[in-house]
Amino acid sequence: MKISRYFSRNQLLGLLKTGDVILPGTEQSPSFSQTGCIEHIDRMAAFLSADDLSGLRILFSIFHWSPRWLIRLLMRMCTHNRSYPGFLGAGLRMLEIGLKGATMSLYYANLTGPGYQDKKVFEVIGWNPKIVLRESDLAPGTSPGPALNYDNPAPEDVAAIYKRARQAQPDIESWGVAKRLEFISRLKDIIISRQAYILDRIQQDTGKSRTDALTAEIFGTLDHLDYLEKKARKILADRKVPTPFALMGKKSRIYFEPMGTTLIISPWNYPFYQAIVPITLSFTVGNAVIYKPASATPLKGLVEDLLAEAGFEPDWVQVVYGPGRQVGDRLIEQRPDKIFFIGSQSVGQHIMRRAAEHLIPVELELGGKDPMIVFEDVDLPRAAAGAVWGALTNTGQSCTAVEKLFVHQSIYDRFMDALVRETSRLTLGTDPAGGADIGPMTTPSQVTVIAEQVADAKAKGARFLTGADWDGRSASIPPMVVDQITEGMQLDQEETFGPILPVIPFAEEAEAVAMANAGEFGLSASVWSDDLKRADRVARAIVTGNVSINNVMLTEGNHALPFGGAKKSGIGRYKGEFGFYCFANIKSILIDGNSNKMEANWFPYSPKKFRLFTDLTTQIYSRGVLSTVKAAVSGLKLESYVKKVAKKHARSRES
Repeated sequence: MKISRYFSRNQLLGLLKTGDVILPGTEQSPSFSQTGCIEHIDRMAAFLSADDLSGLRILFSIFHWSPRWLIRLLMRMCTHNRSYPGFLGAGLRMLEIGLKGATMSLYYANLTGPGYQDKKVFEVIGWNPKIVLRESDLAPGTSPGPALNYDNPAPEDVAAIYKRARQAQPDIESWGVAKRLEFISRLKDIIISRQAYILDRIQQDTGKSRTDALTAEIFGTLDHLDYLEKKARKILADRKVPTPFALMGKKSRIYFEPMGTTLIISPWNYPFYQAIVPITLSFTVGNAVIYKPASATPLKGLVEDLLAEAGFEPDWVQVVYGPGRQVGDRLIEQRPDKIFFIGSQSVGQHIMRRAAEHLIPVELELGGKDPMIVFEDVDLPRAAAGAVWGALTNTGQSCTAVEKLFVHQSIYDRFMDALVRETSRLTLGTDPAGGADIGPMTTPSQVTVIAEQVADAKAKGARFLTGADWDGRSASIPPMVVDQITEGMQLDQEETFGPILPVIPFAEEAEAVAMANAGEFGLSASVWSDDLKRADRVARAIVTGNVSINNVMLTEGNHALPFGGAKKSGIGRYKGEFGFYCFANIKSILIDGNSNKMEANWFPYSPKKFRLFTDLTTQIYSRGVLSTVKAAVSGLKLESYVKKVAKKHARSRES
């Protein structure tokens, strides 16, 4: 059932029940509900008066909970309304007109819902009218123009895509947050029901293990949508804020409004999660979205199909495919109202340069070289298991994967034994049933990067405790535990984005913090210790956007927490409350009454006003109760003086 702008789901169910009572169908003709004509209810409701619409909402809400026999009885009474005296008969007559008008208008307009295959009403009754629609008669969000090319679109196609998005955005905004969340709820239900198919598509494009795909892409996405359902209304609601003493009598508000059309460019490592999460976040705020997936893992057609099934109009979210640099530049050239990018540092820098030409605001979530610090008082088996998962989940192809493991020297040897033991148990493969731990690498270019880092580390004396026999070419890279790392190695300085875990011993807390802060990245980190005060102290000392204490990569698991990096790991935050602000124009409102009162800080100025304002300023911001009393007195004196001056000026204008 399509989501309605004007009616709730329960009200629509009440309409369906009423429609089948009035139009139950025959052997030759379909019933009201069978036609699916209810999908077009908003086309009729748009032309109803506010009173008529309100009345239908009340009736359909009641009928949703009413048994069919009661509705049939009521309709029989309506049919025989002349038998009832005065106001009762008139009321039944109006009720009959309203209910039959709502149901028959849809039914006898020959309208059907998606998937209806039987004869339409006009075919049954032998009626064949010719109807010509003007463009203005089309439902909001539809696109009457020629089909556009969304696969490596030419500049003129990109311009047309933006035109459609900008035309659709006011319609999206007009639905309001509560109604937009109905589409989010529908999308969540569809993802739940189709998760096996979605997992198949993710594995086809990425090669990742099925459990990795389930936990990170499906579970994480559903958790995000659940957060939107529960929190978006409150976070995006108009907000009252305090008004200071000097502005007494005025009111202050904050409005959270959509920015317009947002461009979202996502990476190849989590192609489903990093599509649905920012798209739905931006849409919930009220924006139109143009989405550009990575060309390596586009999940072609999947996002569009799911959104369409959830009731999204085609122009609300448009998906554009093609080579990143070429298509991305064309998309930026059309000047979206916001650019949201997740990906590599080099591409992020390029996007920022292009955006700066047009002063387009950007949100960048870039790479990381994320440290994990393990102190001597940890539960060693658990910490070792966490390190292995944190470094190797998704085959290490995560911006928040553990890429530097600092272990206290007093437990170093035992910890290394546990790491090697845990790592050696892992299974590799793109499995159909969830049995493999990690899959192959997703892109050939990343295999090349890892081969270069491995060769560099071996040449400079690193010790490979697992995975040393990798041939440097196969995408099925065995997980590698490496120690004897030195500062000159690429493994120590550059983002790896693969199944390699470099391990480095430390002696003192300060040393560990210094090593964790040594690089140019600052996306995420984890600190492990039984001493939670020490863990918190270290978490504060690490220059990064996210820290998990006694766990790993877990800040991403709480969608109430903002996500983003420090240093060269990005700009801005998304997810959580701050994620809404990422896609919102935050508008400040100050409300004053419409009166003849002149403000004290307005012209004209005079020495006396200056003295009075000086007294008020001093007393407002001085400490103590007496100062507050003096400030009130000074304020009254200043206000009295301003009134006298205003009256004097008014008399002079009249004369």
